[in-house]
Amino acid sequence: MSLNKVMLIGNLGQDPSIKYLENNRVVAHFSMATHEQFTDRNGERKVETEWHQIEAWDQLAKSLDQLKMKGILKKGTQVFVEGKIRSEIYKDKNGVELPRKKIKAIQIQLLGTAKSGEEKSQDHEATPENGG
Repeated sequence: MSLNKVMLIGNLGQDPSIKYLENNRVVAHFSMATHEQFTDRNGERKVETEWHQIEAWDQLAKSLDQLKMKGILKKGTQVFVEGKIRSEIYKDKNGVELPRKKIKAIQIQLLGTAKSGEEKSQDHEATPENGG
């Protein structure tokens, strides 16, 4: 038995990019930052940021596009993402093949707004099943 499941809470690093492809396929991409706060050996408060590349497909991507068009989903918005880790190889500007990890989202739920991280909203949830 094996399990490939990721759950993240963080903030969008950019507005989502939504592309409508052939055969009615839709894909959404955005970066997401998670932060970890800790005290180092010297007693100094530190924050480490980890960046994640998120990808959503079809009905989930359409739901994200609707939220983006309403101005609800944008850079800085706090979200919960549940998904799977995917490995891929991509070519950089010089044609060098490099590995990277991507999160294929299964569910995305908005937790706050980009204006104020303090505002909480459970009203906006996007899943492939409900369409947002």
